[in-house]
Amino acid sequence: MDLNLRNKVAVVTGGGRGIGRGIVEALAAEGAVVAILERDNIDRAAQLASAIGNAAAFRADVTQPGDVQAAAEAIKGRLGPVDILVNNAGVLSRKPILEDSYEDWDRVLKTNLYGCYNCSRAFAPGMVERRFGRIINTSSIHGRVAKAGMGSYCASKAAIDMFTKQLAVELAPHGVTVNAVAPGTISTEINLPLYKSTKPEDVALQQATLKRVPVGRIGEPEDIGRAVAFLASGMTPYVTGAILYVDGGYVAEGTPRL
Repeated sequence: MDLNLRNKVAVVTGGGRGIGRGIVEALAAEGAVVAILERDNIDRAAQLASAIGNAAAFRADVTQPGDVQAAAEAIKGRLGPVDILVNNAGVLSRKPILEDSYEDWDRVLKTNLYGCYNCSRAFAPGMVERRFGRIINTSSIHGRVAKAGMGSYCASKAAIDMFTKQLAVELAPHGVTVNAVAPGTISTEINLPLYKSTKPEDVALQQATLKRVPVGRIGEPEDIGRAVAFLASGMTPYVTGAILYVDGGYVAEGTPRL
């Protein structure tokens, strides 16, 4: 099936590894030209871009509006006008709210939520001008389901869900759709050590997690990449303001199975 992405210019923030890499690879496989936006993993992003061919790496801190605007101008100058923006950059703090420092809370909200805002402000005007655009935000099942010890992350993702809906309503008259993907547990560098561990406590956590997922496995980055490619495609002009759960049925089932 042709997703009509050939030669479309896409920007993926945090695209150098994990879910971001899966998104970059999925878009590139459909023929899109991908700008990989990274702050800390620029060397890895450059290697990925070189391996893919129809991609390029750019450095920017999504928490800094000036950085993002400069990157937007560089991308337009090198690759052309941007058709697709994937706000994927994100960080996590694993601390109870009463133990979380202001600095950690601020870092998570600025990266996850303000990063979406800063990038959307930089790239959406061009989409509005051309009356075509696709914006996809990476949310999480934890924008809907609370998780102890992840207060700042859950709050940021819940805010992204509403930001997605609000921006969708505002940009719909201009031919721009705005949606979000909400991943469940995904096999990334952060999670792999846990799922390869044979420690009894880790095995118990593995089993408890899988019991919550009706399809019986954790997700892969390419699962998210395929969902993003669909939302970015020319096949979805009537899909906007949606939160697409890519979680193996986790949210749909609701309560844990015994």
